[in-house]
Amino acid sequence: MATPRRNGQLSSCEPCRKSKLRCDHQSPVCGRCLCHGQAERCFYHPAPLTQPRARASRVVSRRSKRQQRPDNQLVFRVDQTISSTAAPSPQSDFPPATDAGNTLRDQHIAQWTAKEKQTLGPGILGLVSPQDIFREYEDTLRVEEPGSLPAATVPTATYPPSNSNQVLLGVQILSHLQKIHWFHEIIELKNKISPGWFLGPPLTRALCNSMEQMYDCAVRNSQDTHASLATLSRQIFVNTSEDIQTHSTMNFSEYFDSITGRWETIGLVFALLGTALFHTPDDDPIFTHRNPWKLEKSQLRNIATAVGEICCQFCSSAGTTSDPFCWFTTQQIVLLSSMFGDSDYRVWQKLGYLSTIVYAFGLHQSDKDFEGDLPFFLVEIRKRVMVCAYAIDKELATSLGRPPRICSRYCSILPPLDISYETIVLSRSEGERALQNLDANGWNTEGNLTVGVRLRVVLLTSLLRESILELSLSPTTQHIPARVEVLIQESRQTQRDLPSFMHWSPEDAAAGAYNSTRDEGRAFAHIEFTYQEFLLHRILLKRLGINSQGLIESSLEIVTTLLDIIAMHTRSAHLLANMSWDLCYIGLPAAGILTSNLLSGQSSQISNSSPAPLPANFRLLTIQKLILFVSHLTSLVRPHEGSYEIAQQGARFIRRVLDRILSPEYPQPAPLTPDIDLSKDWYDGCDLDGNFDFIAWFDNIHCTQDPLLNFT
Repeated sequence: MATPRRNGQLSSCEPCRKSKLRCDHQSPVCGRCLCHGQAERCFYHPAPLTQPRARASRVVSRRSKRQQRPDNQLVFRVDQTISSTAAPSPQSDFPPATDAGNTLRDQHIAQWTAKEKQTLGPGILGLVSPQDIFREYEDTLRVEEPGSLPAATVPTATYPPSNSNQVLLGVQILSHLQKIHWFHEIIELKNKISPGWFLGPPLTRALCNSMEQMYDCAVRNSQDTHASLATLSRQIFVNTSEDIQTHSTMNFSEYFDSITGRWETIGLVFALLGTALFHTPDDDPIFTHRNPWKLEKSQLRNIATAVGEICCQFCSSAGTTSDPFCWFTTQQIVLLSSMFGDSDYRVWQKLGYLSTIVYAFGLHQSDKDFEGDLPFFLVEIRKRVMVCAYAIDKELATSLGRPPRICSRYCSILPPLDISYETIVLSRSEGERALQNLDANGWNTEGNLTVGVRLRVVLLTSLLRESILELSLSPTTQHIPARVEVLIQESRQTQRDLPSFMHWSPEDAAAGAYNSTRDEGRAFAHIEFTYQEFLLHRILLKRLGINSQGLIESSLEIVTTLLDIIAMHTRSAHLLANMSWDLCYIGLPAAGILTSNLLSGQSSQISNSSPAPLPANFRLLTIQKLILFVSHLTSLVRPHEGSYEIAQQGARFIRRVLDRILSPEYPQPAPLTPDIDLSKDWYDGCDLDGNFDFIAWFDNIHCTQDPLLNFT
């Protein structure tokens, strides 16, 4: 952490000091280094002027450089100051000095040379695993030889840190837990607006209480807080490499007490904190009146993200697979998606990590053989985490036009019970009695919009989405129209099979009859199933060039339902949950289809692949819906969200088209200065006088990887 200098000013980290840039003095990583991808180089030196000066490099002319190496050869320069660190003061929070024979490089090499082998357990079949083959006959071949280990004994790999750098980095992370009570308030505030999908208020409350108790026990009555946290850091490294022991009668408070001292659990708290900050207003008293550290939301988000990534590295080095690690990785994807958007490579990379953990830990297998040894709440959480992982995989695969990584044909995905979090944390016997309130299909009979309802709907639509992705990414185009029609009918039948309290009526919505939270569940299910039809009609357009009226109708229905949800919250004076994903990745493509059709009606040059003009009764209604949609798109997607740039550019495009349609006889006004820094030619390639394809633009906007919704 930054230490005061003689003049009373806080010291800057080394990258900022060398670059002569203003440092925000945050720990463990400052905001500037975090934004520029220099987190590994960010540390605070207690006496930077005592470091040996690097020898000045000989100046070589550009001409001589070109003569010394081929054109395509890359030259890498090594900063000599990175290979070793200087001696710190006793109060510093960064790694101690290392001599010439013990550089950071040598320490990292030593971590891999001294590790014990960590064998993965075989899968549910264990076809070629020697351990699994012999385990089948261990009852008939029970022979113990002198001096041999018992058959069930497996050497446990421990993970004590090989150097003090990791211990001290852990101390820096643990030092942030002095604010755990404040973090808990922020998470609770988010739970009131939008409870978590697999860790609800009772569970996050138990998690934060256990974390606060662990920190208090470590520093209470301690004369040296740094030494106490160092001891705790070492113990957490040992705990992280060990398995978590459970039994069927364990209550949730006891379970969370047992998992608190692990790096994946600590990372989970910071991932929950970072996600909660996207649901917390800037002027909330929790920041204006109960913030003695004067931390801004952006600073706290950066800290939460950095700490989460460091904890993930600790767990990766330990070879950890556990329930909290599955929760942690899932929550990290949600956080990174909120910060950087779904099209960011880090989100896709973290999804690959999650799919690996799902298979390694066995979440894709049925827990029926193990449910007797697990507490009731843990069995239910595993179902919910698996559904979340499966749904996230399908959403990102759809957005990026890539094959999914978690396939249902190799998984046993059980729908979660349609019960509340208060019921989940009950004992097994009490929880089983609560199941009597469910119907034959597992839905609650009281018509309540529980998180279980949302998860069950998401599972149904995700299973459909996997079939849609298979159709869209298939190398052959044979029988696509027939298969599209079959999937559309399957989607509609699945929606009709939902319980009656989940049925949505567009006519009732237009009359303003929906106002309760139960009605929000109806709208949620309706828009999810309508989006499946939109994607299927989109496949016909992308792969076969077939313009169907169903694409226009599903697009208009999506935009209308989104506006109904916003109006519903406005009438009931409820705070809107984070709707940036719905508006940008569901609403904006649908609005693009409508915009393209509106413009094609005015274009004198219409190609065979351009959408058909809208009927007269659709035209006025579409214009009204798009005007409202653009206003909500620009106001509800905040500047700190990862999808903000796409939202602003999409809104700018729709406005330009609407201006042309509503006033074609007048010259276009000068464009207003955008809220974000856009290049002058960002809208090049979209000829508003010719064949304007909004989705063609949306497919390629700010996507350094595969295009959005590009199914070809």
